[in-house]
Amino acid sequence: MKRIIILSFVLATLHTFAQAQSVRVTIDNNGWKLIGDLQKPQDVKAAPAVLLLHKADGSRDEYKELAGLLAAKGIASLRIDLRGHGESINKGDFGPPFDEKMRAILAGTDSDISAGITYLKAQDGIDPNRIGVVGSSYSGEFMAIAGRKNSYQKAYVELSPGSFSEESIKNIDPSGATWLFVRSVDEPHLKGLHEDIRKVSKTAQLYEVPGKEHASRLLPAIPGLTEMIAVWFKHNL
Repeated sequence: MKRIIILSFVLATLHTFAQAQSVRVTIDNNGWKLIGDLQKPQDVKAAPAVLLLHKADGSRDEYKELAGLLAAKGIASLRIDLRGHGESINKGDFGPPFDEKMRAILAGTDSDISAGITYLKAQDGIDPNRIGVVGSSYSGEFMAIAGRKNSYQKAYVELSPGSFSEESIKNIDPSGATWLFVRSVDEPHLKGLHEDIRKVSKTAQLYEVPGKEHASRLLPAIPGLTEMIAVWFKHNL
């Protein structure tokens, strides 16, 4: 009996390890070399997939846990460093002081997001009709812009999208996508955003959590939130 228990543990560990494997990728876009990690679930022929986008002055490392949980639920993911962030700094490095010069680096981030989606859809074992996106703070608005300029994907999660514009709000329902907005109750500047969304959208899902953490910092701060988002994508992709 003891041997069986040990063998079961080893097999479970190997399965988890296999799910956790990711491949480093480079996506060329308008002279930027975007570095990312592509992770696919095991034994899924046409998996849904999620593009994971960090906050300003952040990196793709913010989503390691979420990527693993998605893989465990049969969902692939691509977490990328957007232009000027993480390892994607061949044309400039975004950081303090956050002045006009730094903000100019971010212009065109929506095309990085579109390039990431195009890359995901082209991969073997990915269902191009079941793509989701997670945006965090500034990237939440840029992913909405990418949707308007090209085509919307199936599901979106917005983590504290402070710069989410009126135009983006107006297009939530016409996009045909499923949207989930998450914010801390003690982020007062986002209370108005949720109220504006409620006035305009009949389909957006709004979720408020305790505390004052912002964007992707919500994930480690709120127990169960990362798992909840993974489950949400399981049901909406």
